[in-house]
Amino acid sequence: MDAPRRFEGFDHIDCRVASLAAVEDFYGALMPELGLPVRSHSYVDDAGEWHEPSPEHPYNTVEFFETPQRGRAAFFIGIIERPGHVPGSTRIAFRVSAERMYEIERRLGAMGARNVQRDDDMEAYPAIFFEDPAGTKLELVARRPGDSA
Repeated sequence: MDAPRRFEGFDHIDCRVASLAAVEDFYGALMPELGLPVRSHSYVDDAGEWHEPSPEHPYNTVEFFETPQRGRAAFFIGIIERPGHVPGSTRIAFRVSAERMYEIERRLGAMGARNVQRDDDMEAYPAIFFEDPAGTKLELVARRPGDSA
């Protein structure tokens, strides 16, 4: 029997939104707080291919990267406009320290977050739930070493 494989992490997240204009400022404020301060713009066509924006195809995607680190690829999240997209029940949870979680929570409303609420039992599961201005479900979670899912 083979030994269980070690999970090596996520490389990136592609998040669809109906209107990039509705969320770009929100993510522009939130992502640097989560360690993804580098921003780039792309045009993603209907087949999912990524291109440099042009006058014919203005950007419809904003990517937020961590600062590049020697020896490994940078993590990133892409916010991709798809007119007509309806947010589902999927939730993206970002791991942060408890201190950062509360610091960011105080600013979520000013960033444009909607439906901000704490978990019912912050001792058992320290998490802040919220939505971006387009309704994408997000979470900040301060899971401690040894905590299980």
